[in-house]
Amino acid sequence: MKRVWSVLGWMMLVLVVVIGAAIAVLWLALPLDGTTISIDGESFSLANLSGGELALAFVAAILASLAALAIGALAALLGVVAGAFGIGLGVLAAVSALAIVASPFILVGWLVWRAVHRRPSAIATTTTAA
Repeated sequence: MKRVWSVLGWMMLVLVVVIGAAIAVLWLALPLDGTTISIDGESFSLANLSGGELALAFVAAILASLAALAIGALAALLGVVAGAFGIGLGVLAAVSALAIVASPFILVGWLVWRAVHRRPSAIATTTTAA
C-alpha cells in the first residue's frame, strides 16, 4: 500500500509539472493584450501582471486545471458505478423473475424426490433383562 501512495504521489507531481509547463508555454505563446479578468467590478489585464500577481495567477491556473481533471475523473467514476448498479439491479430482477417462474417446478420435483426416496427402516433392538 505504501508503494501505491508513492506512485500516486509521483504521478501527481508529474501531472503538476506537465500542466505548469503547458500553462507557461501558453502564457508566452498567446497574445495577452486583450485579455482581461473582471472581479467585483475591478478589471485586471493579464499582460500587466508581474511578480507575486503573476505567480498567484500561475498557481491558480494550475489548481483550476487539476480541479477540472479531478471533477472529470469523478464524473467518469460515477458513471461507471451507476452503470454497474443498473446491471446488478437488472440481474437481480431477472433472477427473481426466474425464481418465481421456476418455483412450482422446483416444489414438484422436491415432492417427487421425497415420495420416491426410501427412508432407512428403523432397526428394532431388543434387550434382555438379566
